[in-house]
Amino acid sequence: MVFGLKGSEVLVTRRTVAIGPAYDGIHQSVLYDYSGRKIFSMKAPMDILEEACMIYRSTYDGRIKAVRHAFDYFRKTPLMVCPQQYIYAIPTIAPTDYDCIWLFCQHIESSTTSEGKTYVHFTNGGQLEINCSEKVFTKQRERAAVTMNHFSTIPTISARNRSDTELYLPGFQSGLMDSTEFGEDTSFDH
Repeated sequence: MVFGLKGSEVLVTRRTVAIGPAYDGIHQSVLYDYSGRKIFSMKAPMDILEEACMIYRSTYDGRIKAVRHAFDYFRKTPLMVCPQQYIYAIPTIAPTDYDCIWLFCQHIESSTTSEGKTYVHFTNGGQLEINCSEKVFTKQRERAAVTMNHFSTIPTISARNRSDTELYLPGFQSGLMDSTEFGEDTSFDH
């Protein structure tokens, strides 16, 4: 068991393949792991995703708002749980719907339709029946790809001119500053 901030259990990791509703009368959700394990939780999928976003330094609403600011994806918006680790998820239907299934993009291989049912195939060889058409699923994957590409190309501080973004913290010396500029004796042998 892995814990995050303030003892929160980390249920969403790079190994998470999907999160869906549980229909066993006890649990609210089931998480599908890359190894093929199913992890049942008393938490609703939205609560799990909110907690995951918090552990990865944001909120669910903040991540959704950022994607909507960049693109006009106002319905079934892709969720960047952790852009630094490329953890992105797409909903199959409205996220507020109990039956919504969240699919984690890095593990999706393909999709098929058979006898009117749509299946997503994962890179681990597993498959899951989903509650949307293959056309909707393909559109969701395309939106996620655009989102991932956009947010992976935002320049980092290290790519910018550091002197413009340097913070001064009293008592801490920057490696970029030469203390002799200030005429100070920096030796400790007095």
